[in-house]
Amino acid sequence: MRIRRIPAGWPLAAALAVAVLARSVSPASALQQLDREKLPGRQVKVSAISIGFGGKHDEKLKLAIEHLHAAGRNGVDIACLPEEFAGTNAEPIPGPTTQAIAELAEQYNMYVVCPIREQAGEKQYNTAVLIDRKGKIAGYYRKVFVFWGEGLHCSSEGVKAFDTDFGRISILTCFDLNFPELWAECDAKDVEIVLWPSAYGGGSPLNAYAILYHYYIVPVGAGNIMDITGKALTDVEKPLARQFIATIDLDRAFAHHDFNRQKVEKMLKEHKGEIIVERNLSDEDLAPWWLFKAVKPGVRVRELMKEHKIETLREYQHRSRRQINAARAEGKRV
Repeated sequence: MRIRRIPAGWPLAAALAVAVLARSVSPASALQQLDREKLPGRQVKVSAISIGFGGKHDEKLKLAIEHLHAAGRNGVDIACLPEEFAGTNAEPIPGPTTQAIAELAEQYNMYVVCPIREQAGEKQYNTAVLIDRKGKIAGYYRKVFVFWGEGLHCSSEGVKAFDTDFGRISILTCFDLNFPELWAECDAKDVEIVLWPSAYGGGSPLNAYAILYHYYIVPVGAGNIMDITGKALTDVEKPLARQFIATIDLDRAFAHHDFNRQKVEKMLKEHKGEIIVERNLSDEDLAPWWLFKAVKPGVRVRELMKEHKIETLREYQHRSRRQINAARAEGKRV
């Protein structure tokens, strides 16, 4: 593996750390990643690396790299590290930490969310950097709601959405959990996964956001990866202590009972053995929604729903909002 040139002006210790860590990365044969074209639905492998906030830079960077090796060997599509996982010394983007992590992203052909304390001119931010499968910086998210005492600048850029080769994602960070407008904005941007690098586990608000907005959440504080049903996934691999890997299906889709009953009956009849209803209105869940899942390789629920003119629950909610607000503005009845 090649060692990238360390730009002039970086601290000697950081430069040496990158060089040593790069040499420690021996060529490895990553396990074959998911072949989505041959699987039912649209499956993606995610990793929450819960190694904690802060600490001594070189020690934590070494630990992170060990975990990324494990994630890569398990065929992960995207791995997420905790906020400021390698300490609180600010550095630019790109910098020593993102460069070292990029080596692993490229080696294992996976995306990595690499949170650092960013030095951006005269300002400092709590920033999560998205590195793509080629080891290139694909984007960044700066924490909107900085926690008291962090001594950092607050982002004015807001929530961002990033298009990857497997789906649309957003990143929110730690204290952002407490501000529902950020999570609603992820929904408004049609995000399918929210990655949440944090210094703690998060708890029940994560369950609420996941079911309310029908996206997966990958929390890093405790690795409690959230399903779109609002429950923490139980089918989780743990290749190392404090690493949690799950395979999620971004094709699974909710649909509302409103206006859809006959269309759903027709779809299920025509595609018996290809798709199933995972959940429906029940004593456990009184929401009048179906949850569909493809079970035959190559089949996509969302494509079949479009053929049968069945909106996903999110599409239904978004369209209803637009049309009802338009009627309100025009003084019309609905």
